[in-house]
Amino acid sequence: MINPLGFVLTVGLFKCAQLCKNIPFLGKLPPIVIAGTLILVIMKVFNISFETYNESASYITLMLIPATVALGYPLFKHYKLLLHNKRIIYTGFAVASLVAVSTTYITAKLCHTNLGIIISMLPKSVTAPIAVEISKNMGGVPELTACIVVLTGVFGAMLGHKILSLIHVKSDVAIGLTIGAASHVIGTSRCAEKGREYQVVMASVSIVIVGIITSVLAPLLVHFVS
Repeated sequence: MINPLGFVLTVGLFKCAQLCKNIPFLGKLPPIVIAGTLILVIMKVFNISFETYNESASYITLMLIPATVALGYPLFKHYKLLLHNKRIIYTGFAVASLVAVSTTYITAKLCHTNLGIIISMLPKSVTAPIAVEISKNMGGVPELTACIVVLTGVFGAMLGHKILSLIHVKSDVAIGLTIGAASHVIGTSRCAEKGREYQVVMASVSIVIVGIITSVLAPLLVHFVS
């Protein structure tokens, strides 16, 4: 019989974290940060091993795949918006993928980082199910990739809109493309919380297409530099 601890703990604490949105300071943090921190504290206090927790929590990871596919639903509703901005979208996809992969590689090399870790970091801006598979196929460490993907998403969710506002980016199309391409599903959820439907649509497109481009671009980069 599968131990339900990990599943119940993750879902329960995430729902509790969502209730903190009206609490000062905590309300500014994405629920995944609050829930993740509480899970680590509980595991440490009660001496729960990662294997015990992951035994049932891994089923949540499997749900990410159909959840990612479900992001495509709003695209049918706003297909005219996509067609109208197709040139901007194509350019945004290409630039976002190239910048994400190249800057990660260059920064890591300047820090004399091990190639295995660099490979694990390359798909950091891609949603977790895709990023983990990219990392695994290139010989990276999937667990490390998953951690970096979450950190990237949390950073984008917390600061993405503020940074774009600071440089006076106001277009929902541009904001959505940027958030989705840089901080995948976690950043997109922030757009949804703000009630910006066009941003959610554009971010959803970014998640899917940038994921596909990165899955081709990252292995090519590793092949040419290794």
